Amino acid sequence: MALSIPELAKRLNVNESRARQLVQSGRIRGQRVGGRWIVDEADAVQYRPGKPAGRPLSERSAWQLISCFREDSSRSSLLDDFEPSPVEKHRLKERINRLQDSSDLLKLLAAWLPNRAEKFEFSSSPDDIAELRGDKRIHLSGVSHPRSGLLATSEVEAYVRRDELKAVIKDWFLVEPFPGKRPNVILRAAEQVPDELPPLVVAADLAERPGVREQQAAREILRSVHAD
Repeated sequence: MALSIPELAKRLNVNESRARQLVQSGRIRGQRVGGRWIVDEADAVQYRPGKPAGRPLSERSAWQLISCFREDSSRSSLLDDFEPSPVEKHRLKERINRLQDSSDLLKLLAAWLPNRAEKFEFSSSPDDIAELRGDKRIHLSGVSHPRSGLLATSEVEAYVRRDELKAVIKDWFLVEPFPGKRPNVILRAAEQVPDELPPLVVAADLAERPGVREQQAAREILRSVHAD
C-alpha cells in the first residue's frame, strides 16, 4: 500500500512538515510520483523515531568527509577533488575523530550524509539492466557495487554527475515507477563524482536500505576503512 505525506503523517502521529522532512532526508524511503512523495507502507513500518546523531552535512562537506576514508588496499585519497579551506579542515578533523570514536557508525552516516547527492528512482526495462551497468557515465554503488557482495543483478544503484543525469535518463528511457511498484534503477546525482567511489559512500548507500543483508554488508565495509 502506498502512503501520501498526509497519510504518513497520520500513521506516525506527526505533522505533515515533519513527515515530509523524514522522507526528503532519507530516514524513510520514498519516491516522487507526479511531483508528490509516495511512501510504501513497508518502508514506513521500518522507521524508528529517535534523535538524529547530528545535522546533515552539505554536499561538499559530505564528499570531503567521504574522501578521507579508504580501504587498506587503496593507495591514494580523493580529497584533492574537494580541497577544504583551513576552517573546513578543522571541522573535517573533528568529524573524522567522531566517526572513529562512534559506537554506531551507520546511525552517524545516516544523519550526516543524506545530502551527498540527489536521489532519483526509476523503472527500466529488465532487458536493459545489464547494459546500463556498463554505461561509463554511471558509477556503481550500494547493492550494485562489487564490494557489497550482494550480486543484485535485477537492479542498478549508481552515481552520476548532475550535468549528465538528463542524458542518462533519456538514453535509457528511464521513467518514474508506478505507485506501489519498486524501482529497479536508483541514481544519485552529485556535482562531482569520482571514477572510483570511496568505500564510505558505498556503505552509506547500503545503510539506507532496511534489509539485514544490506546492513551487514555496510558494516563489513566500514570495518575495512580508515582515515588518511
